[in-house]
Amino acid sequence: MGNIDFDWVKAQLTEAKVRRGAGDAVLALLKEWDKLSLEDELNREAVSIFGRLALGHALVSENGNEVWVSVIPGQLKVADVVRIKFNAFDGKLGKVHNGRVGVVTAIRYGDIIVKSTDGKTPAIDGSHYSPYHLEKLSKK
Repeated sequence: MGNIDFDWVKAQLTEAKVRRGAGDAVLALLKEWDKLSLEDELNREAVSIFGRLALGHALVSENGNEVWVSVIPGQLKVADVVRIKFNAFDGKLGKVHNGRVGVVTAIRYGDIIVKSTDGKTPAIDGSHYSPYHLEKLSKK
């Protein structure tokens, strides 16, 4: 506890010309962070997880039996199993879509239309995605 040098932090924020609202948020978060006592490894993990969740990015646990690869336009076909990338969208859209698994039901004008198969709510049916937002389940 008490390991953060707030004078240094304020100087960094000033030198980097961080906007006031963002700077104030950082200072508030660091004040709470300063109350915790975590080992360095847990610090890094907590920061990584917090950053992802704060932006609405999904925490995707990897199954050792599955290999997911980024999609290249033209690579997908109907019935392929896809996953929306964990960071495809920010905010509210990210909370609904990121990390979801589904099947390709159609491809129109470059959009990939997906129906969710992961059993999560809300169900996704007919959502259009850019191929750059998707990963494909690869056969091992």
